[in-house]
Order: sequence, then structure tokens, then C-alpha cells
Amino acid sequence: MENEMQTVARYLGAAPVDLYAIFDALGIDYAEKPIGSGESAWIERKGDRFSVVVNASEGATRRRFSAAHELAHYLLHRDLMQIDGDRMNRHTDRLYGVPEDNPASPFTRQHEIQANRLAAQIVMPAPLVRKKFAEYQNAGQLAAAFGVSKAAMEIRLKTLGLAA
Repeated sequence: MENEMQTVARYLGAAPVDLYAIFDALGIDYAEKPIGSGESAWIERKGDRFSVVVNASEGATRRRFSAAHELAHYLLHRDLMQIDGDRMNRHTDRLYGVPEDNPASPFTRQHEIQANRLAAQIVMPAPLVRKKFAEYQNAGQLAAAFGVSKAAMEIRLKTLGLAA
């Protein structure tokens, strides 16, 4: 039987990566709707069901990365989404503000860093970025092809050793 990471890997061959298909394949409910000021997205657990909600008021590339970030929390950290044996209802990520404004418990700053790294790997898979980089060699065009911000693509290119 295929595990969750293998399921995700099936969708990493074409840009932009189809996040909606990944959510569907994993049985995660996904929605975009206006949510609280400063809130980018959340992952919620009800029993064994998970749902992700992304702030519809944010730009398309931000919504896309937020969705991938919450997907990464599911893949990496869903077992932490319980407190003293009781299910944690929701983990909300906020884009701005001081770290104390982002109630991460039980997630730590390290969990957030891990989620960001995996989110980048999902929306900008290394083999596909390398292939497309050979075609475009332009961060703006690559960003558009992958549905991410130019800044995110520039970071990914540096991480992959494709840009200084």
C-alpha cells in the first residue's frame, strides 16, 4: 500500500504541482475562505479527519504556499496534534507578527521551519525546477510556471545551487 509521501510524489512531475489533487488523494478537506486578520491558514483535526483552510483574502501565490505548508504539517506533524490524549482542534499559522502571536503549541519554531522546507519541496520539486531552469533561467518565469512568488523561487534556486 502506498504511504502519504508516495502519494504526494505522484503529483510532483508537472508544474504547477496540483495541490488540490494531493489533498483529494490524501482525503484532506480543503477550502479557501476569508478568515481572521493576520491568519494565513490552519489545519484542523476532527477525530481522524483533517481539513485545511487557507485565507482567501491573500494573494494566489501566498495561498498556494500556505496550503503546501499546512499539507506539510499533516505529513510531518499530525501525530503531534493531540494534547494529553485529547485531540487538538486546530493549529493556525499567522504570516506576520512576533512569534508569540503565533500559538504554535504543540508545534515549535523547528516544526514551522520543517513545514516550510517541505512545502517548498512540494510546490517546487528539485528535479522539476532543475529541468525548467534549463529552459527558462529566469526566476520570474519559473515562479509563474510553478505558481509561487518570485522571492520563493529565488530562495529555492539558491537552495538548489542554481543561483548565487
